[in-house]
Amino acid sequence: MDDVNMEKSVKDNPEYKMKRQGMIIGLVCLAVMVFLTIFLMSRYRQRTEKIFTELMEESLLSTHSEALTEMENFLAGSAGADKVEEAWEALNEDEGNVLHYVCNTDGKILAGDMRIFDIEYTVATVLHSQHVRDNSISQVEKSLKKLTYGAPHIFTELEKTDIYLVASKLEGRDCILFSEYRSAKMKNYKAVLINGNRMIIFTLLGCALIMLLFTVRFYMKQQKKVMKGQARYDILSEFSDTVLFEYDCLEKTLVFTPNITTLFGLKEIGPIRPFDSDTDFTMVHPDDVAKVKALLSTIGDNSDEIDDFVIRFKDKNDNYRWVRWMGRLIRGRLGTPQAFLGKISDVQNEMTREQDLREKASVDGLTGALNRKAAEQKINTLMQDKECKGYLLMLDIDDFKTVNDTMGHAIGDLALITLVKLLKEHFRREDIIGRLGGDEFIVFMTNTELASAVEAKGAEILDILAKSETTPHFTVSIGAAAYPAAGNDYESLYLAADNAMYASKKSGKNRIYVDNGQQKKE
Repeated sequence: MDDVNMEKSVKDNPEYKMKRQGMIIGLVCLAVMVFLTIFLMSRYRQRTEKIFTELMEESLLSTHSEALTEMENFLAGSAGADKVEEAWEALNEDEGNVLHYVCNTDGKILAGDMRIFDIEYTVATVLHSQHVRDNSISQVEKSLKKLTYGAPHIFTELEKTDIYLVASKLEGRDCILFSEYRSAKMKNYKAVLINGNRMIIFTLLGCALIMLLFTVRFYMKQQKKVMKGQARYDILSEFSDTVLFEYDCLEKTLVFTPNITTLFGLKEIGPIRPFDSDTDFTMVHPDDVAKVKALLSTIGDNSDEIDDFVIRFKDKNDNYRWVRWMGRLIRGRLGTPQAFLGKISDVQNEMTREQDLREKASVDGLTGALNRKAAEQKINTLMQDKECKGYLLMLDIDDFKTVNDTMGHAIGDLALITLVKLLKEHFRREDIIGRLGGDEFIVFMTNTELASAVEAKGAEILDILAKSETTPHFTVSIGAAAYPAAGNDYESLYLAADNAMYASKKSGKNRIYVDNGQQKKE
């Protein structure tokens, strides 16, 4: 087991991985170079042989045409038209190693240097002596039988044997004139050229191989530097109270230093690709995911620096903590974004304090209800939703001045506190309760369309106050206005609720009056 673990640790070692990658890259490049070398050499050999063949065939055809003309002229002018041997002997000797001989369509040689001692030779015998294969010889024999008077026939079947052979049938005779070039020098010339270029190709391959080795070595050195830098980076992060991050703008990959798991209590996080559809981005609060993507996709459009970007991260207990990002964009030589580097710091306590201060600034210090400004802001926020419907209730303690004058301001304050406590107990959590000032309060009932529901809730509050035996005993007048029927913005709705409250006071106090929008129409 220890050997297995040791082998696994060696394979997981970054330096071992780097060497293995370098070897793989080198082997792949070497294989590509060998393949290209073999391919180029093969193409060059084919091209060389083709050029030699075209040159030899052109030269051979010229010599063959001259010999054919001489032979036909001799046979046409001689007393015996069948004196093929004499016609052949009358041919001028060629100094270019071209041999001429005459045969019939069966391949039997009628005249030529091969007919000595009255031994009969055939074209097949001649080709056998030159180590031509049987299948090529049979193709030559078939071509002879099909040969007709006219243009010379070049035997391409013999190109690979370095034998250049051309034949023409004489007019009106079963005679075929063969012209053959069989010099061994041509083969040597081709070999010299091919071998010379082969040496050039191998030399270039060797130079390329040396360059490849230097490149791989340079790559491994650079990788070692990167690994050392990364190692220092990881070690420093372990002793730092700040999480560092890097976003690769080209690869679109986000990486955090390992200390993010200890500082923020997060689960282990690997490289993240924020814009992939299958990316696990649950570490970020759902409401902040779009915010992070917008930052990463637009960084550099307006500024290369970010100094106050606050979002929420989930810890291992599934609670969200506020963190602040600060970073700077690195650009390439052409000004294109390369990487976004920065740090992340925990600002949970700071955000909590700010939240507490905001809440304290928005809450009435005596009653605990929202103050006038905070209540108005929250109601306006709800009204931005086109689907919002509700009722704004305005409450005023009846004869509150008398309570203060006869019982003292402390008892008056107690009445205010009692009323707010009652409202919080009997209205929903999502309803907004605020103090306008003095003894006036508002309640915005959200998601409420029925006037009967508002009247019932108002009657419930009035009944509880009427039956209450606490000191001081007091009653309230309530006015309610429907949104958006009685007012389509806060100011008009407030005015409608205020008018409704005074209508209830004029009607005798201790009652509720609801404006469902009909009064506005009237």
